[in-house]
Parts: sequence; structure tokens; C-alpha cells
Amino acid sequence: MGGLVTRLGRVSRRGVGDYDECVSDLIIDRRPELRNPLLIAAWAGWSDAGESATGAIRFMLRRWREEPFAHIEADQFYDFTQTRPLVRLDNGQRVIDWPKNEFTAHRLDGDGPDIIVMQGIEPHMSWHAYTAAVLEICTEFNVSGLVTLGGLLAEVSHLRPVRVTGSSDDTELRELLSVEPRRGGGYEGPTGIITVVNNAAREAGLKTASLWASVPHYVNASPNPKATLALLERLNGAMSLGLRLHDLEVFVARFDAQVAEEVAKNSEMADYARHIEEQQEKIDDGLVQVSGAQEEQGGSEELPDAQSMVDELERFLREQRGNN
Repeated sequence: MGGLVTRLGRVSRRGVGDYDECVSDLIIDRRPELRNPLLIAAWAGWSDAGESATGAIRFMLRRWREEPFAHIEADQFYDFTQTRPLVRLDNGQRVIDWPKNEFTAHRLDGDGPDIIVMQGIEPHMSWHAYTAAVLEICTEFNVSGLVTLGGLLAEVSHLRPVRVTGSSDDTELRELLSVEPRRGGGYEGPTGIITVVNNAAREAGLKTASLWASVPHYVNASPNPKATLALLERLNGAMSLGLRLHDLEVFVARFDAQVAEEVAKNSEMADYARHIEEQQEKIDDGLVQVSGAQEEQGGSEELPDAQSMVDELERFLREQRGNN
């Protein structure tokens, strides 16, 4: 159907007049020619601490300057009183931008796989239908693997390089991204769209991997370019994306200086930051064992319990006040 917009799921491939029972809201505007592409996806919301994951996607899109070739319609997936559409002026005319879930393709030099990038927002409802729309892209364009990006709040020091952890069931992706084998872990509780999409993709026979940037939970800064840079460095080296990161590196240096200045202004926060750094040094020296929960972060797609991080911070501050 060259040049026509295709609403997959609504029109069956058996014929224009035949309708499938499952209705999808995936819209394909054009069909780029791609070689066994890898899909790199990130979602704004619960799994995006410091906007580290979506920041990495935005950086790639700005560098590549490609136009989206497909998107998921927003109507049935969002409560627009929580994620509101935005209005802007275009040549004096009001334009409304709805929550975006867009797919953009990029051809890479060499013989390796091309890239499809998904910039998404975690939906509020109809996760089964939403996930089906994501998997439809994988089917339509013979996607060879799915790599999801996330940011998690962790008990790490702002003075250290950002730790990037990840996991995969696939040997090739593990070696490519330098991640651990996937482990089930002991987490039980609420989860995010990353886990739902990854589980569905594996059940469909697609190889998957996840990468997570660990963001200091006591640094209330969003976006966090340092975490974004850590994810991009891992992807850039592993997939030969050819991204020039110098501008972002300069921005991160300024960001580090600003964070250090803000932490120094708050004596309690500075004490806590030193406490985290001392604990990390003890782990490095083998004086303290890494907890099971920390070990599982490398091989689990689940976010750690953010409330436990808050409880730890509050406990430390109470102890400091008591000592004083």
C-alpha cells in the first residue's frame, strides 16, 4: 500500500475488507529499508530516574535528525488529566502535541544491524494492547533484538562514575553489551512497562536485553545528564553508533560541579554523601559484602524498592541529629 497510512490490526493482510478481532493503534506512515534492526526503547515515567533513559533516546534523535516512521496513537492509553497534551504556536497557529510513542529508524555503516529507536511514555491503561503494538513493529520490520533502557534510584555516590548494569538471556547480546545473564531475583511487587514489554518479547521468541543507569537517590536533579552519558557510552561502544559525545561530556562536567556545590550547601546531605562514599570504598576494599539485593540489580529488570532508599536516608539523618 505504498504511500498509505496503515493501521495494523484494523485491516487484515487477507484483504482490505477483512478485519481482525484484535484492534491495534500502531500507525506506520512509511517503511524504511532496514537490515535486521535492533530496537532500542525507553519510556518516560516510573523506570526513568533522572530522565536518564529518555535523555539517551533524545540525544540520539537530535544527532541523527531522522523523522519518525511510525507511532502509537495515544487515545486509549493515557489519562490526559495526568499526562496532558501540550499546546504550541506554529507560524501563529495553535498546534496540540499529544503524548508521543514514536519509532525512528537509522541506517548504520558497515554490515551490522540497523537501529530503530522508540521514544515512549509509560501508558496509564491498556498495557496488553500497548505491548502488542510495540511487538507489531518487531514483526513488521524483522527486528533482531530488543534493548530497553532505564534509570533507577540507587544507593550510589554522586562522586563516582555512573554504574550501568544490565542483563540478557541471549549470549550474543550479553557479549555485545557487556551485561550479566538474567536472574529472576527475589523482587515481588509493582513493576513497569519495561518488564511487561520484555516478558512479552521473550515469549514471542525475540532476544532481549536491558540496561540500567544507577542514579544517586539523594540527588534531586532531573534531567541527569551524567546518567544519560553513561548509557550512551555503553551503547556507542557496543553498537558502533558513531555518536559524538563531547558536547554532552562538557555539560556533565558542569553538572557535576553544580551537584557538588548544592550538596556542600546542606551539611546533612554532605554527611550522607560521605557515608555512601565510605560504604562504597569498603565494598571496593572487600571490607563489606555486597547485599543480595545489590547483586541482583545487575541481572534483574526490576527497579529496587525506592521506599527503602528513602527510609535509609531518613534513618541516617535521624542518627546524625541524635549524635549532634
